[in-house]
Amino acid sequence: MLSYLHGFHAGNHADILKHIVLNYTAEYYSKKDKPYTVFDTHSGSGLYDLSDERAVKTGEASRGILRLQDYLKNPEKYSSFCTAPFPAELKHFTESKILNLTELLSFYPGSPLIEAKNSMEGCNLFFTELHKAEYESLKKALSGTFPGKVFVENTDGFSFLKKNTPPAIKRGYILCDPSYEEKSDYINAAEILAAVHKKWSGAGILLWYPLLQNKLEYIENMKQFLLAAVKNKNQNAEVLDAELCIDKEDSHVEVSLQESIGSAKPRLYGSGMFVINPCWGLKDYLEATLPFLSELLSADGNGSWKLNFY
Repeated sequence: MLSYLHGFHAGNHADILKHIVLNYTAEYYSKKDKPYTVFDTHSGSGLYDLSDERAVKTGEASRGILRLQDYLKNPEKYSSFCTAPFPAELKHFTESKILNLTELLSFYPGSPLIEAKNSMEGCNLFFTELHKAEYESLKKALSGTFPGKVFVENTDGFSFLKKNTPPAIKRGYILCDPSYEEKSDYINAAEILAAVHKKWSGAGILLWYPLLQNKLEYIENMKQFLLAAVKNKNQNAEVLDAELCIDKEDSHVEVSLQESIGSAKPRLYGSGMFVINPCWGLKDYLEATLPFLSELLSADGNGSWKLNFY
């Protein structure tokens, strides 16, 4: 969907969930002295200016990453609704090589920078982005020197992934986070990731999904299709499904981006990460961090979290 621009939403609560899972995974893969392959199917522009007009209009970062940063400076400010203690495990993210929240945060890194900076020599990293302007920004963001070898393609991420898997270096993981602006995104994510898992069953697959009250049937069908495909391939394969909600399911109905600007209610009441072959320790990490994040980032104290392990 070429109308979607992540700059409006960079650094929001959904990015935090996606990136704590991704950063943990990326660091885990880089612990072994063994190269790996990464596919990022919907890469975006790679780096987001939080003072940009688009980010300022929605204010989503102020209820996401900027709130987390402000908490670290002044936790007492949030004591009226955030009673959970700051989990030491979350320093894995807040003090990571890609994001140090003890310093002024003007730009927020997208997933490609997390993946590239955590890579090692011998790795192959494939970034795909169909939107031309986003693709040009992505190339610029990834123009530096990274340990792994970076490939940036202006193409459809689903088609590229299906065509190029399994890769030559079979150790690796996939991040998939479509815009979900169209019903077809739910169907494509389920069918293509199931097909990729069938031929590259050892890959870690990280699928982000939005929580929208009027899309819950699509979301559940997508997850159940993938879960069945994984278990049919190998009953012992592990699947983790994590959700971080900052409001109640019936808090509001989906509105257009324009209608949401200036509203106290975010467009998503939450989001999830559906992870096939989660790396060791990820479940414990999320159990330690999600209770705190659901309180800190909540709207009107309505935050919650959920973690299922299959």
